[in-house]
Amino acid sequence: MQAADTDPVRAGAEAITARFMARAKDCGQTLPYTPGVVVDSRPTLIAFYFDDRSIHASRWSEMPPPIQGMMAAWAAQGTLGLTPEGQFAEVFNSLLVPHELGHFAASANGREKDQAFWDGEVYANRVAIAFWKGEPGGEAALMARLDNYNAFLDALPNPVPEGQEPRAWFEANYEALGNDPQAYGWYQGLFMREARAQAANDDFCQLIAPL
Repeated sequence: MQAADTDPVRAGAEAITARFMARAKDCGQTLPYTPGVVVDSRPTLIAFYFDDRSIHASRWSEMPPPIQGMMAAWAAQGTLGLTPEGQFAEVFNSLLVPHELGHFAASANGREKDQAFWDGEVYANRVAIAFWKGEPGGEAALMARLDNYNAFLDALPNPVPEGQEPRAWFEANYEALGNDPQAYGWYQGLFMREARAQAANDDFCQLIAPL
């Protein structure tokens, strides 16, 4: 394992976090702290943990064969022509970092209070989309990335048992789904499409502002 200060996964997520915090400051928003980044390759692949105020990211080389095999299928279905390792890095070490920071923002601005899990995931994606739209390449680059993201998510099997309603099933099984990348990925396809539908009217500063 590389030293933490030279770990490209950690450095990349920290750079995105720094830009997120700078953008928040430009909006006149003072978030309570700058989240850290821990690379510990948990089953969730990427998540925000409030107990240590950190994004927990994953490293491709530490993924078990089933995950690497799954990513090979995802890369083949993607639209950016990435290798499995490249697809993993694109999604879990880059695109979804501001999604996790969206959960952090929700806790700071009061939106998390009494928020359903489903709505929290859509909100985090709305924050991520608004963040990336303001980055170099803007909306055009982001739309290509989202097309790549949804191409493989749309091909995943529906994990919802027959006769169950998707939202109710998600709310009842949130923690278990978070540890199943394929099932959770299917749901993230729904969340990203819902967030994308609202993107034209979303503004980063307004999204992260206190209620």
